[in-house]
Amino acid sequence: MFASLRSLCPRAPIFIAAFLLVRAASAQIEIPPVTQSRAQQPLEIPPAPGAGPARPECPPRADGYIPVQKTVEVTLSGPLEASRLKPGKEIWMQSKYATEISYECFLDANAAVYAHVTAASSSKNPAGSQLALAFDHADCRGHAKKQLGLTLIAVIAPSEVASDTVRDSLPATALNDGYGFTQKLNPNGPPNFVRPGIVLNMKKLVLDPQGGPHCSSRLSSTDRNIQLPAGTVLLLSLPGARP
Repeated sequence: MFASLRSLCPRAPIFIAAFLLVRAASAQIEIPPVTQSRAQQPLEIPPAPGAGPARPECPPRADGYIPVQKTVEVTLSGPLEASRLKPGKEIWMQSKYATEISYECFLDANAAVYAHVTAASSSKNPAGSQLALAFDHADCRGHAKKQLGLTLIAVIAPSEVASDTVRDSLPATALNDGYGFTQKLNPNGPPNFVRPGIVLNMKKLVLDPQGGPHCSSRLSSTDRNIQLPAGTVLLLSLPGARP
């Protein structure tokens, strides 16, 4: 066969030799398929048991203290109990004095400020309770139930409330603390400021201004039921309040 090919084409042996070399090389070399190394492969980490979605980032607020002038003082007209509330329930309270919350909302004295319950629970054994509130609407002048973003930063028992508003410092002799009423709102700090999370004369009650669902304000207690009596004052910080 090679003789006949050579007679037909003098260069046939060269092509035949080249063909045989390529065929032999391909038979000896095995090219592995392209695979991704372990370091390059994406890792799929399963969520921890019982873990929910990541908590959304809460709006920034002052880490130290907030000027009293950047707060809204509201008063409970009736008692508030965690055991009687469920998530989604709307409650309302009255503003103590007139204040301008923003250029779109002027709050008159005795105007309604609304909050929605985001969490509520009470337990006898073991004893414990919580109540989370989102203060999200108010009856602004000319705009009923206008959407807002207020944050609860202080809770004041009726026994601590004087006839004047918290914004007005009382004489030093009134509370015998040497600084007036607002000093109690910012312990070891300058007067006329509020330290977020302050609770006055309500034993076992703890306030986390942004510790509830969706960054709502969370009250918790080791008592079986959180009970805020009528006349309790709540201090709410204005949106974006800063020292």
